[in-house]
Amino acid sequence: MLAGSFLYCLVASVAIVLPAEAYLLGAALASDVSPIWLAAAGAGGQVAGKMLFYLTGRGALDMARLRGRAAVRGRWPARMAAVERWCARNTWGPSAVTAVSAFAGVPPYAVVSVLAGTVGMRWWLFAAVSLLGRFLRFWLLVLAPGLLPAGLLGAWA
Repeated sequence: MLAGSFLYCLVASVAIVLPAEAYLLGAALASDVSPIWLAAAGAGGQVAGKMLFYLTGRGALDMARLRGRAAVRGRWPARMAAVERWCARNTWGPSAVTAVSAFAGVPPYAVVSVLAGTVGMRWWLFAAVSLLGRFLRFWLLVLAPGLLPAGLLGAWA
C-alpha cells in the first residue's frame, strides 16, 4: 500500500490531472495503514515528481524568456518582476512561498516548483520545505475520516 501510494503520488505530481488527495483519502478509508506512513509516502512521491518541475526551472527557464512570452498575456510580467524583487529582498521568501503552496496548494504547487528553481532556491531546501508542507497537507487529509462522526461514511466508518 505504501509503495503504491508513493508511486501514484509521484505520477500524480507530474500528470497534474490525477488527484493525489482523492487517492490518499481512498487509501486511508480502505486500508489499515497508519495515517502518518500514508502521508509520508504520498508526500515523498509528490516531492519526487515536483523535483522534475524544480529542475526544469533551474536549467530550462530564465526570467527574461518567461517575460517575453508573458508580454502578450497582460499582468504576468509585472507579477513575475514583483516576485523576483520580493525574493531578492527576503532571502526566506522562496521558502515561505513554497511552504504555503506545498501545504495549501495556493499558489499552484506546480508553478511554485518551477519558480523555485528559476529564482535559484537550493534544491535541498526546496525538497525539505516541500516535504514538510505536503506531509502536513496529506496527514490532515488522511486523518479526516477518523474525525467524522461514526456511521457518516457508511461501511467505511
